[in-house]
Amino acid sequence: MGIAKDLQHTMVLVGFAGSMSLGCAGEDGAPGSAGTPGPAGSQGVPGPAGPRGEAGSPGPPGTAGTSDGGGGVAGLPTSCLSPCHGFNGVVEQWKTSTHYSTFISNLGGEEVDTWTGPSTCGNCHAQDAIEHRVANRLGTAGGGAVTNAEHGELGYRNSATSALAEATYTGNSKVAQVGCMTCHSVTETTDPHRTGLPYTAGSFPLRVPSGAMDQARIEKSPDETAVTGTPATVGTSNTCAWCHRSRKDVTNYIGASTTITSLNWGPHEGPQTDVFSAAGGYHYAGRSYGTSTHQQALGCIDCHMPKVTGNSNSANHSFYPQVSACTSCHIGATNFDVNGGRSQTKAGIFELQKALNDMGLLTRSTAAPYQPLTSAQLADGVFELDKTRPQPTTDAGTLSLTRDQAGGLYNYLIVARDHSFGAHNPKYARQLLFDAFFAITGLPPTTIIRPQ
Repeated sequence: MGIAKDLQHTMVLVGFAGSMSLGCAGEDGAPGSAGTPGPAGSQGVPGPAGPRGEAGSPGPPGTAGTSDGGGGVAGLPTSCLSPCHGFNGVVEQWKTSTHYSTFISNLGGEEVDTWTGPSTCGNCHAQDAIEHRVANRLGTAGGGAVTNAEHGELGYRNSATSALAEATYTGNSKVAQVGCMTCHSVTETTDPHRTGLPYTAGSFPLRVPSGAMDQARIEKSPDETAVTGTPATVGTSNTCAWCHRSRKDVTNYIGASTTITSLNWGPHEGPQTDVFSAAGGYHYAGRSYGTSTHQQALGCIDCHMPKVTGNSNSANHSFYPQVSACTSCHIGATNFDVNGGRSQTKAGIFELQKALNDMGLLTRSTAAPYQPLTSAQLADGVFELDKTRPQPTTDAGTLSLTRDQAGGLYNYLIVARDHSFGAHNPKYARQLLFDAFFAITGLPPTTIIRPQ
């Protein structure tokens, strides 16, 4: 009986299950409510950065920094970059100058020792040249003293031999550089890098007295009794005059009879002050020598260092002359050959150069046998390359020049090496050329007329 009931129950379940497996599936019911969120997983690896968004508007300007008390400046304001630094500042102007290119070309070269060692050259070429000269720290070999060292003079007479001599550089610099510290007095109280104060006019003073009434002295004594030089009136350009000079006392340099024995006889290269001041050339007896409006009304800085309005109205330190400086007087000028003046003077230089070369007095050779100038050299107009030709140079033997002939050769070199073709002092340059040609040939030149 029990077995029969269990069997009957089992059959009922099997049948029910069978009937379920054969029915159709019903429709899905509505979704249930969301369950409770599980805990957050660990952070994955960061993806690549997205594109940069647009720049936001500028914030308000910050306050100017102040000195940190240790010579440096914390938070240096932009105004401190003017007028020296920056793309158009004094330093960048200076890097375009001949002063800078000369420094770079001689940096580490063999000639640096000859320029800045115990020689005369360092008095202009060493970076601390003017500092030593202002303090009268000059070498005078064999005894003697420079009379007007405080005004830039360098010549003296050896007290033991009476020979004409030039003071030597006594510093230790091995850097042939004319830079900021050469011309400007750099101390703890004047150097803006140390004070942390912005530059203001006059706060970085020149080493050389450069007032309107201050005078420099060039090497040309009034007579042969002493070596005292002569004043060169250049106004506020005295710093320029301390180096741009002939370095030869022509009064004592040229004797009654002169024989050329060196390639380097005559004025040193760069005698602009001697020409501009109308005082440095060889003057012939019975001749008057005058000057031009340039010397009377201007100085070197007026044309070579005009104010730059875009740089705090500071002086241009490229030192190249600017035609714009001429137009206030020479209205409409587009170059420096105003009214053909430089062309006329250049023609006079050409004529005198040929006369001197015909006498066998000029050369560009660097070693013997010294050859006279070639036809190409006589035509190239690069007069400053001409050197004096050592004697003997003629079939008749050594050529001895009279004082006036030697003076003519000297005047040719001083005008040629001035580089301006008379622009620095048109009247004086032509007077020197005319008188020199007449002394050499006995005839007046055909290219220029002597100004009175």
